[in-house]
Amino acid sequence: MNVDGDSSYSRFKRADLPISPKARPRPTGVQKVLEWSLFAVFGCTIALAGVALYATNRPEHRLVPNRVSSGIASDRVNVLLIGSSLVKRAGGENDIRIESLMLLSIQPSTGRAAMMSIPADLWTKVGRYGQRPLRSAHQVGDAGGYPGGGTGLTVDTVESIIDEPVHAYARFSIQDVARLVDALGGVDVEIKHGVYEYRSKFRFKRGVEHFDGRHATRYAYSGYIAGIAAANRFAREERQQDVVLAALSKAMKTKDDLDVLQPALGELAATNLAPEDTDMLASALRRGDDVRRISFAPYLDAFDVKSAAYRGEAVRPRSGDFTTLQKIADAALVARVH
Repeated sequence: MNVDGDSSYSRFKRADLPISPKARPRPTGVQKVLEWSLFAVFGCTIALAGVALYATNRPEHRLVPNRVSSGIASDRVNVLLIGSSLVKRAGGENDIRIESLMLLSIQPSTGRAAMMSIPADLWTKVGRYGQRPLRSAHQVGDAGGYPGGGTGLTVDTVESIIDEPVHAYARFSIQDVARLVDALGGVDVEIKHGVYEYRSKFRFKRGVEHFDGRHATRYAYSGYIAGIAAANRFAREERQQDVVLAALSKAMKTKDDLDVLQPALGELAATNLAPEDTDMLASALRRGDDVRRISFAPYLDAFDVKSAAYRGEAVRPRSGDFTTLQKIADAALVARVH
């Protein structure tokens, strides 16, 4: 058999022959520049990712700044009270869900105070995450690495809604409220409208009632309320103010009462208030008149939302923007709001 005459064999052998160094393709100058540029971009991307990962995982990144000194200087300190609960995700981890938001405003010079409820399902722009109910700020802020986490984004979103600075915050769970009320020996609450909580079969009649922790939280937070008017979100906000203000009023009577609160707090409790801030606010509240209570209910309407980010009912201003709410917040310590 003539091997040299076998063309397929000859092609195979020629393909296996080493390529002469002179025959190797060499990159052009433009290709070299392009390669080095790509390496540089890739290296910078890795470096920036590392810096971002380090920055977002620093303890300082998770802190919400305390600006009480700024509030004292302007003679108005705003503290955001965040009621929350834990919600289990499919993977077994927990998310913090906002149940209530109340802004406590105090005028240190006079002790005058006001509390306004801000609906957790208020439809608003949440940072760079688009239009969402206000309560979602905590979850997306935690997941997105926002400065201060979910609490930081919640604080910033509330500031954008009411156009007032939030100088500090205090977060607590419904269970924390129950434990605090029990630690205070119960609280007296004036019930203006009778309420029936059908899950626990508690009937709350008009008049002043002494609540223990369980009854207080059922009255204020339960979603199992009979009657359209009583189950309304704004009626529930009013009951939440009833309980929180009753507990706050009793706790602030003497400094000693504040010491019983700390052992009652659970894992969701958090605040950036310093001890001296708490003492100052307690002193101001003891000097002042009754806390003025404010609701945005007359200025909001409920509507159904069907978006990629959220499906359900939310509320929005009747006027189309937050101007009216901002005027009310601005005048909270100046003139009575009806």
